[in-house]
Parts: sequence; C-alpha cells; structure tokens
Amino acid sequence: MSFKKHKIERITTGSANIDMLLGGGLPIASITDVYGAAGTGKTQFAFQSVVMTCEKMPKSKLRAHAVFVDCTGSFRPERIAEIARSRSFNAEKILETTYGISVRTVEDQRRASQRVESDTFFSHCHLLVIDDVTANFVSEFKDEDIASRQTSLSMYMRQLAYLACRKGISVLLTNSARSRGDLGEGESTGEILSQFSLHRMHFERKDRQRMATLMQPDLNKRRVKFEIETSGVV
Repeated sequence: MSFKKHKIERITTGSANIDMLLGGGLPIASITDVYGAAGTGKTQFAFQSVVMTCEKMPKSKLRAHAVFVDCTGSFRPERIAEIARSRSFNAEKILETTYGISVRTVEDQRRASQRVESDTFFSHCHLLVIDDVTANFVSEFKDEDIASRQTSLSMYMRQLAYLACRKGISVLLTNSARSRGDLGEGESTGEILSQFSLHRMHFERKDRQRMATLMQPDLNKRRVKFEIETSGVV
C-alpha cells in the first residue's frame, strides 16, 4: 500500500468567515466534520463546498471532481446550480463534474467509498461529501447494539481516513446533534468521529443568528457568524 506526498492545500468554502475559522478552507487529505441540529445549514454548506471545488477545476467530461454521498435524500442538484449561478459560475460545468450517490444502508456507504477509491471515473475527485454520515448507522443498529454500531462506525471512518490520505481528497462529513441536558448540544457518536477528523465545527442557530464554532482543534472554541442566502453560506 502506498501513499501520496501532498502539499499543504485547502479548498475555499466560499465563506470568508468559515475559511478563516478553518485556517483557509477545507484541508485536503483530511476529514472535516460539521455537526448541528436540523436546519442549521450543514447541507447548504456541503452544497456550497461542492460548487467551490468544481469551479476551480478545469471542465473534464466523464470525470467527477466532487462526490456527494446522500444518506437521507438531501441531494438537490437544483440548489447547487442556484448557488453557482448566484456567484456567476458556470452551473452546467459544475453539475457535469458533480456525482451523487444515494445510500440507504451502512453497506451502501462502504461500497460508495470503495467506488471512489478504486473506480478511475473518480480519479480526479477532490471532494467527498457524506451528508448525515451516521444516519444509517443509527437506524440499523438498535439501542442494545450500540457497541456493534460504534465498532462498525469506527471501521468506516478508518476507511474514509485512508481514502483521504491515499487520494489526497478532502472529506466533508455532516452529522446530527443531540441534547445533553445541562451540558448543551453534543454530536451524535462524536467520540468516534473526533478520532478521525482534523477539524470539527458545530453549526447552531439561535433566533435568527447562525454561528459556526470550531470544536477541534480546541483553540478556545473560536466562533464566527454566517448567513444563508441564495448564493449559499456567507
């Protein structure tokens, strides 16, 4: 097994505030984990990251620059096109180099990652998004099978980490959050995802204000404000 030598490179997210939080954007050869409650902007952020990744790459027919693994039926090509047009980008080019994979089981997720690693169609892939990464794990494994779920999720995350390193791909995960009572909001299975992620961000919405907080690395939990507009996350 061989690994590539990678330059220190980041993919702009299209949001100056979030780029600043991440030290310049999404890092390649690494995993970035974004979690939060429903409606906080995680999937919108993923769509915009797809747009920004494909925009900077030359048009290449029959090649995927960004792959969106959809675990919950969230993939919306029309929203990706809307963000692209609002930013005066070539929406047709971006859609042609974006590839969506619908997965409804844990095994589907594993196979999707294996395809990205082995299929030459994905040899120019720079961004792999898994939208709601733990949804299938939570639905398939019942409460009495939590230990099995954690083991299975850990093996999957290791697969993603190897894929990111070997291919020089930026892997972006979105994940749900749950209430921990007086401790506030915590990430679903966050103790597993934190072991494999370079960056973890918490998205939240209070009244009409949206915030992104850098949870990992823990650098005094830096926080920025953002909004969601027609052009995406700003």
